[in-house]
Amino acid sequence: VKALVKADPDVTLASQEAVFVLARATELFVETIAKDAYVYAQQGKRKTLQRKDLDNAIEAIDEFAFLE
Repeated sequence: VKALVKADPDVTLASQEAVFVLARATELFVETIAKDAYVYAQQGKRKTLQRKDLDNAIEAIDEFAFLE
């Protein structure tokens, strides 16, 4: 995460706490979208997530509208 933060030319300094918070927020985001996508995988009687499951979750949930 720190390497990604440093790759942004607009960021000149990032504290350890800021990097930690970004990493934790990313973990929570991935967990949330994976759980929502898994619901669609279960509807298709599958245990493995596919791209279409993520696409369905993104379309169905307003919080993921920025990903469209």
